[in-house]
Amino acid sequence: MGRARVVVDLEALCENFARIRSLLPKSVSLLCVVKSNAYGHGAREVSKRLESLGADYLAVSNLEEARQLREWGIGSSILLLSGLMPWDRPEMVRELDLTLVLHSFSMLERLGEEKGPIRVHLKLDTGMGRLGFLTEDLPRLLEELRSRKGIWVEGIMSHFSSSEKRDEFGLAQLRTFKEMVESLREGGIVPRFLHMANSAALLNYPEAHFNMVRVGLALYGYLPSRQLEERLSLKKVMTVTSRVSFIKEFPPGCSLGYGGTFVTQRRTTVAIVPFGYGDGYPRDLSNKGYVVIKGHPFPIVGMISMDSMLVDVTGEDIREGDEVVVLGQGIDAHDLAQLRWTIPYELLCNLPKGVERSIREG
Repeated sequence: MGRARVVVDLEALCENFARIRSLLPKSVSLLCVVKSNAYGHGAREVSKRLESLGADYLAVSNLEEARQLREWGIGSSILLLSGLMPWDRPEMVRELDLTLVLHSFSMLERLGEEKGPIRVHLKLDTGMGRLGFLTEDLPRLLEELRSRKGIWVEGIMSHFSSSEKRDEFGLAQLRTFKEMVESLREGGIVPRFLHMANSAALLNYPEAHFNMVRVGLALYGYLPSRQLEERLSLKKVMTVTSRVSFIKEFPPGCSLGYGGTFVTQRRTTVAIVPFGYGDGYPRDLSNKGYVVIKGHPFPIVGMISMDSMLVDVTGEDIREGDEVVVLGQGIDAHDLAQLRWTIPYELLCNLPKGVERSIREG
């Protein structure tokens, strides 16, 4: 091990997949989201394992992520969530045998220039206010699709804006989706797949399961809220660790780190840990975050540097070389996220940047 390591537990991934799968009828397909390097867990290893488990679809954010999966030998169906960017070459969709999320008329026009069939999932904006066709777009959309014989609408999809809670807005989104799907069906669009539910909607909106569910965060052992995690037991897949590089003693009255934001009030023992914001650890957790050493939490003191942090280990038998847990094994991404007003997704995607990776097969 170098100065830091990410351990990815594929057995935990398998257990999470099985628990999610057990909640769904066999008639409901499972689309597994592996975008952003599988939420920081390693897209190559995670995708191969999900493929072996029988995932019906994998989903990535962009064309480059899809190309990598194909280069690694992934043969599963792949959904390109962002659709086709203005700078992407449309022919790559066919060359890589991808399914495209179609969410705009400008993209539709670009696809019209392509020869040969292209699979698409129409994205409907039911209240997310981001990508997708609105209700008022449907007449034009139907007309455009009728004139383009090379486009096969395999699926229709939408996205909840806040599925971590079940409320009237979410239910209104669901009603809008059903109405829009019915309008498309009346116009001759009969898709193989309908999907709207993500990891949170898996629990909060069972009526939105249709015949495909998209899961991302849940695969990796988290759900968008602690309340949801109480309803579905999952295993954390990632552990991020470093090691104590030096131990240093400071008398009272010493300022520690950039800006002197922490001043010792007593004789203080500090462990220097070679892990900082350059590795993806949020700088705004300075004087707020904590690590776990030998099973016990210790506070981070002073400003986090690019490649190191200071940890107060006063009164404990902590030595150079001891393992330091940055995430996992007592440090939940929800806890760290709450300290900096963010979400677990951001921490999982950012923490392992450039860090040595180790795969635990189970």
